[in-house]
Amino acid sequence: MNIGQEFLISLFIQLVILAFFVGIYVATIKFMDSQIKELKEEMKRYNNVLERLIITEQCTKSAHHRIDELEDRFNK
Repeated sequence: MNIGQEFLISLFIQLVILAFFVGIYVATIKFMDSQIKELKEEMKRYNNVLERLIITEQCTKSAHHRIDELEDRFNK
C-alpha cells in the first residue's frame, strides 16, 4: 500500500468512528428529551394532586369549624 491508500483508509475509519459517536450523541439527546417530557407530565400530575389536597384540607378545616360551632350550640 502506498501512503495515499493508507491515508484514505485511516480517514475512512476516523469518519466511521465519528459517525458512530455522533449517532450515540443524537440517540442520547433524544432519550433525554423523552425522559424530560415524561418528568414534566409527572410533575403536572403531582401538582394537580397537591392542589386538590390543599383544597381538601381547607374544606376539612371549614367542616371542623362548623362541627365545633354546632357542638357549642348543642351543648349550651
